[in-house]
Amino acid sequence: MIRIPIEKAKDTMILGKTIYKDNGTILINSGTKLKDRYIYNIKKHGITHIHIKNEESDYEEIDGIIKENTKKEAVILTKKLMSKLKLSDDIDIDKLKRVINKIIDELLSEGDILISLLKIKDIDDYTFTHSFNVCILSLVTGFCLGYNREELLSLGLGAILHDIGKMRVPSNILNKPDRLTEEEFEEIKNHTVYGYDILKDRKDISNNVASIVLYHHERVDGKGYPEGIKKEDINDFVKIVSIADVYDALTSDRVYRKKLKGQQAIEYLIAMSGTHFDYNMTNEFIKHIVVYSLGQGVELSNGEKGFVVKVNKSLPTRPTIKVVYNSNNKKLIKPYSIDLINNNRITIVDTFDNEKNVI
Repeated sequence: MIRIPIEKAKDTMILGKTIYKDNGTILINSGTKLKDRYIYNIKKHGITHIHIKNEESDYEEIDGIIKENTKKEAVILTKKLMSKLKLSDDIDIDKLKRVINKIIDELLSEGDILISLLKIKDIDDYTFTHSFNVCILSLVTGFCLGYNREELLSLGLGAILHDIGKMRVPSNILNKPDRLTEEEFEEIKNHTVYGYDILKDRKDISNNVASIVLYHHERVDGKGYPEGIKKEDINDFVKIVSIADVYDALTSDRVYRKKLKGQQAIEYLIAMSGTHFDYNMTNEFIKHIVVYSLGQGVELSNGEKGFVVKVNKSLPTRPTIKVVYNSNNKKLIKPYSIDLINNNRITIVDTFDNEKNVI
């Protein structure tokens, strides 16, 4: 199975993963043979990427750590709550707590957790999936740090609500594709305070949750906003969410720039640890991120190309690759698998767009 832009979809391709509508109902089931009218309908729903079955990158699919229905429920609920904020501050936090508790239950049932953002980035509405992604990334980090359920609930709630104040920022500024003016940037920065003002007096919101919303753009060297506080005054929940927030933003397409590859985003976090981000929290965060997801096309240091067929939990940066192309980009008659943990001389030097090399 590979993930391709919908523009590359062709008649007779087999859909590898069920596609859902915004309201959570099924649009097209996995296993369906695509037709032109199906492709048109997918585009009409604003879906930019789909998964298709492909024998060259075939692998045993591993279920995501969060069930599909739970993911859809969380994103749809977040969208409803945030949209309601444009009219009123009266939002149902209890519903959000229930879905976060469901996410926590699913995490707790996993044991050894690795997370791939390609598995949680299947919905294409950035505003709301960003909040969900940051929630999942933060919860995984908190889980691996040994947080109890109460702590995980506060961390997850603060993470999913961290950008709630953006509902108070004019949309023409929030979605502006060009460089912001100084005044516009200051208005964007105000979203932290707007969010805090919405939540600070609610009895169903803890101080930890409100702090995440207010301080998630603070940096350990004191050069963040809104208050410029330093490492010793930033609580651990905020430190985690700030890392997750930046990582997800860097690996997402935005109106003003293209996304970075996973390895590039990890390298940025490492470079900024100790100044922007807490050093220890950054190390804990990147331990559980799968940089090369199942089905990802990769180029090896010997010039050969293939697809990730297994993620090695002990060392996610050294997966098992099914090599399909030789160094001259010619298709091998007999593809073979190579476990990079046992082949230290071979490294991944780049990733490639599957559709350019396979379709």
